[in-house]
Amino acid sequence: MQVSTTTDVRVGTLDPLTLTAEETARLQGQRCARCGSIRDLRPGGYAYTRSGDAGGRLGWAVRLCGDCPGTGA
Repeated sequence: MQVSTTTDVRVGTLDPLTLTAEETARLQGQRCARCGSIRDLRPGGYAYTRSGDAGGRLGWAVRLCGDCPGTGA
């Protein structure tokens, strides 16, 4: 399986109106938040999307694969 080169979804705050299918899968914990792999996933901290016009954020508990270093949860 080829891994996507999309950047780590934990960096910055994502706009929910412009999310790709790949980013959505990473936010939902179906893929590694950093590299997109589906193998050996473990807790990997949080990613954030914007929430409303007031500047709020929604946190997503994301996962990382065993090959990517991370903060854990």
